Amino acid sequence: MRELEHAAAALQAGEPAPETVLDALAARGARPADAHQQELAAIAGWVADGRLAASLGDLLVARLRALQGAQADDPDDATVVHPLRTSPCLPAAAGRDPDATVVQPGPQPDAPGDDDVTRVQPRAPSSPPDRTGTVQPTLSQSDSADSWKRVAEAGPADQVSVGRMLKGRFLLEKEIGRGGMGVVFLARDERKVEARDRDPYVAVKVLNDEFRRHPDSLIALQRESRRSQSLAHDNIVRVYDFDKDGATVFMTMEYVDGSDLKTLIRERAYGGMPLKQARPLIEGMALALKRAHDAGVVHSDFKPGNVMVTRNGVPKVFDFGIARAGKHMGDQVGEQTVFDAGTLGALTPAYASLEMIQGKKPTPSDDIYALGCVAFELLTGKHPFDKVSAEVAMKQGRKPPSVPGLTKRQCQALNDAVAFSGEGRLKSADQLLEGLREITLRERFGPLLAYGALAVAVLAIGAFSGMRYLHARHVERIVARFNLDDPHHYGNEDLALGALGSLDESDRQQLMLAHGDVIQRYLLARLDAYWNPAKGLSDYSRVQHLFALRERLQLYLPQVDLRRAAIEKERAERQLAAEKKAAAANAPATDTGAQAGPPACPAGTAPQDGRCVALATDRAPGDRRSPAPAPAPAVDSGHLQDVALKLTSEGERNFARQNYSAAIANAQAALAVKPGDARAQRLLDKAKRAQRQAMNSISIQ
Repeated sequence: MRELEHAAAALQAGEPAPETVLDALAARGARPADAHQQELAAIAGWVADGRLAASLGDLLVARLRALQGAQADDPDDATVVHPLRTSPCLPAAAGRDPDATVVQPGPQPDAPGDDDVTRVQPRAPSSPPDRTGTVQPTLSQSDSADSWKRVAEAGPADQVSVGRMLKGRFLLEKEIGRGGMGVVFLARDERKVEARDRDPYVAVKVLNDEFRRHPDSLIALQRESRRSQSLAHDNIVRVYDFDKDGATVFMTMEYVDGSDLKTLIRERAYGGMPLKQARPLIEGMALALKRAHDAGVVHSDFKPGNVMVTRNGVPKVFDFGIARAGKHMGDQVGEQTVFDAGTLGALTPAYASLEMIQGKKPTPSDDIYALGCVAFELLTGKHPFDKVSAEVAMKQGRKPPSVPGLTKRQCQALNDAVAFSGEGRLKSADQLLEGLREITLRERFGPLLAYGALAVAVLAIGAFSGMRYLHARHVERIVARFNLDDPHHYGNEDLALGALGSLDESDRQQLMLAHGDVIQRYLLARLDAYWNPAKGLSDYSRVQHLFALRERLQLYLPQVDLRRAAIEKERAERQLAAEKKAAAANAPATDTGAQAGPPACPAGTAPQDGRCVALATDRAPGDRRSPAPAPAPAVDSGHLQDVALKLTSEGERNFARQNYSAAIANAQAALAVKPGDARAQRLLDKAKRAQRQAMNSISIQ
């Protein structure tokens, strides 16, 4: 209790520095539980009676609690900083954590070394690079370059541990990790507490002495802070600030509530996890590296220990402190400075590409090699080359193991990611993601189906074209055989109109529009072959048969309609003449050998040719000329009425189908058979008006 009282008095007086007082208090170690509770009660009493400021009381309580908790921590779970005396290429020393990040003071001869230890060592001398520029100022803008130089040249800094307050603002509450540059703490930001922020916690990375004494170490840490701020991404840990407290240099960043990927692999993927489960982690890490590569930044030390996984399973990449600006992007992003973090010689052999081990210029392909190794660990639980360096693995002829559950394409993508030669390695994170993507059945068989569909389409088009060609040839042959000059013309109307009937309505209409005159000439010739009284041809039944075929096909043949009307009229006249002749032949005769006298005729008539003929009324008295002959008897109007009615009915049907030209032709034919027919005249007038309206409604664009 006396040591605690002295510490409280020194803190209240302000001398010596609070860090010195707390470190001295920490030297005594943890106290028994009852003694610890008594000390906490004593501090509460000193604060209550005003002997100790409340903030100093909180500081003391935090340090005492941290000391008690530190004894319960398992030292085997901590990553320890060890000086390294071995080469990166060789096996790890016995008893060392294989994922520990170690700072090596200088190069040593080839000897067995660690597998995934980050090493910081001077690079081999080389000609100075031809670069210009200056180191960017620190993010806090509170110190000059000279002050950072003095910090680098200062002696050992005070031991930073749990309970320490940095810059009077960040209270270190818990150590959460160690890396090549230092230790990471969970810290409470007192300013956020004062502002009543719901989440006052941040992560604080404190630079260790080994790294701080490197000539370019502070620039590396400052550059990590600045670069990480520019790499805003959901899968990259956000960095807030870069500052110092005395000789202690630190950086504040986003606190990720979760565990690092190394722990997750050890606890949940020791036997490998299915790709479906590992895919979100691989994709998140790949997207983080892609964001960095797009900004011209190569991480150069990517490994499971530099990835945090939140409780929601979101991976977040950090530790860009030794990342280097790729030469191929330097001019674009303005990253050329007099400093190159590659001069630190920092790398983790198990995850470093062959080009990195050989000291070549960094490229995104270097990070793809590391990402491929991490993907193998997630999917199989083991490093693809048992955590030996790429140089050793290549000399030993090692091959990546097969991954159960992956397709041949996915396995090939993983193997290409960890290829020893940069020429055969994947060049971007996108290529790895594309290679691991599940291929759907549609994508797998899509090209075959597409080719098949294309072949079917080509065949269909060819078949259609062939069919159209054959059909066109068929129509041409039909038209040609209507030509009477063709030696193979149709022998009768049945063959001709049957050929027209074999076509569909649209083809038939097109043919009539283009070759209607040829067809009409043929049918008129057929009618002449059946009906020509002057030549003794009067086969009316064949004429009727031809007209029946024409009506069934509904063909527009105005000249044929007129010829039909003429035939009907001529036939009617012939029938009437035949009836008269028959009547005269059958008249009653007088006694045999006696001359028949004129019949007795009523007044006003006179006998003539055996009949009573009316006398002309305009004859003068005493005119003894023969009486005027009676007018010729009219043709039988009943038959002609039937013909006109048929033509008019057909014209009305054509009018209903809006075939006005055909309706006009039918009406004209009906009027030719029966002049003055009222129904035919109305049809003619109506069809002509409709035709004019239709023509007027047509507009030429």
